[in-house]
Amino acid sequence: MAVSQALQVGGPQFGSGFKTVILRVSPGFDLGIIEMLGGSVVYKTSLANVVIARIPATAFDDLAKLPGVLSVSKDGVVFAFKPPGRPGGGGSQQPPQVVPWGVDYINATDAWNYTVGFADINGDGDSEIEVAIIDTGVDRDHPDLQANIKWGVSVLNGRITDRFNDRNGHGTHVTGTVAAVNNEIGVVGVSHAVEIYVIKALNNAGMGSWSDLIIAIDVAVKGPDGLIDSDNDGVVVGDPEDDAPEVISMSLGGSSPPPELRDVIIAAYNLGIVIVAAAGNEGASSPSYPAAYPEVIAVGAIDQNGDVPSWSNRNPEVTAPGVDILSTYPDDTYETLSGTSMATPHVSGVVALIQAARIANGLQPLPPGTENDTTPDTIRGVLHSTALDLGNTGYDSLYGYGVVDAYRAVSASLG
Repeated sequence: MAVSQALQVGGPQFGSGFKTVILRVSPGFDLGIIEMLGGSVVYKTSLANVVIARIPATAFDDLAKLPGVLSVSKDGVVFAFKPPGRPGGGGSQQPPQVVPWGVDYINATDAWNYTVGFADINGDGDSEIEVAIIDTGVDRDHPDLQANIKWGVSVLNGRITDRFNDRNGHGTHVTGTVAAVNNEIGVVGVSHAVEIYVIKALNNAGMGSWSDLIIAIDVAVKGPDGLIDSDNDGVVVGDPEDDAPEVISMSLGGSSPPPELRDVIIAAYNLGIVIVAAAGNEGASSPSYPAAYPEVIAVGAIDQNGDVPSWSNRNPEVTAPGVDILSTYPDDTYETLSGTSMATPHVSGVVALIQAARIANGLQPLPPGTENDTTPDTIRGVLHSTALDLGNTGYDSLYGYGVVDAYRAVSASLG
C-alpha cells in the first residue's frame, strides 16, 4: 500500500522531548496549527475526526485550548495477550493435516456443509468476505496461509509500509485459527477459504500503542484501495465494489484507552463491520479494552473440558476454545498456545462463515447487533441464541452467553 492511500503527513524524528497525542477535532480543523506549535501530523483518520500528532511535551496544554480541538489524549501501550506459561510443542515442519480440537469443538466441520468462508457474487474470482487481523503480522509465505492472505500492511510508529512479516508468532498463530488452508498439511482454520487482511500494529515483542491501533482500524476499513466506500452507495460490508472487511479481529488490548479510540470503533461498527476482541488473560472481573466497548464482541476462553481457565477475564460476551490450541507459526511451522488471543479467532471465523453463507444464498449480510440481542436477525443475536449454554442458565460471568457453535450459528442465520 502506498503512503498516498492514507492521509499521512511525514514529520521529523522527534526525541524524548516530543510526545504522541491523539486528538478529537471539529470538521475542517486546520492541521497547520499543529505545525505552528512545533509539532507534526502523523495521521488523520477517515472514519472519524481523529488526528494522531507528535508535539513538544510543553505544548500539550496549549494544544488542548485551541479552537476546534475537542479533546487531547496522551498515547499509551497496547499489547498482544501473551499465552500464560511457555509455548508447548516446539514446532514441527509440515506435519500431516489435523483438525485442531477447537475447530472441531465449535462444530466448524459441520458448518462447512454450508460454506467454507468464500462467497463470490460478481464472478470475478475474489471473495466478498474478508477478515482483518490486527496483530504482530503474519508469516506471509507460510504454506498453510499464503493462499488466503489477500493484502497486508504495517502501521508501526505511524508509518504505513508493506513490511508486515511476523517475527513474534502471535499474529501467525491467530491467523491460522481463522484461515489455515484445507490441504494435506498442518491444520485447518474455522473459515479456511476466507480472505485475510493483515494489519501489523504490534512490534516483534508484541507491543504497540493506542495511536497505532487507531490507525490500524482506519487502514483496515479502507482496505487495499484506500477508500471506505468506493462506489458511494452507502454499503461496504458484502459489497463487491468495496474493500472493507466484514470482520475485524483483535487478539490484543490494554487499559485506560484514549476516548478517541472508541470514536473510530463506533464508526467502523456503524458501517456494519463486526468487531471481535480478546477479553484478556489477567483473571480480571471484566474484559480489557477494546473488548470492553459495547460495540465489540469480547471473547473468553475454555479448555477441552469446557471449563473456563482462571486467567480468562470474566464477563465476556461469548467464549471459545483457547487452551492448547495448535495453529500456524513462523518459519512454516506449527505451535500450541493458550490464551483468549487463541479463542478470539474462533469467533471471528464463525462470523465470517455466517456472512459468507448469507451472501452466497442471496441474503444481505447481518448487522453486528448489540450485546443484548437474543434473536437471529443480527450477528450477535445469532451467536448468543445458538451458543452452547454452559455454566448457569443464560448469560453468566464465566461463559457469557456460552461457547460459540459454528454449525448452529450458520444454520440459524439462514433461517
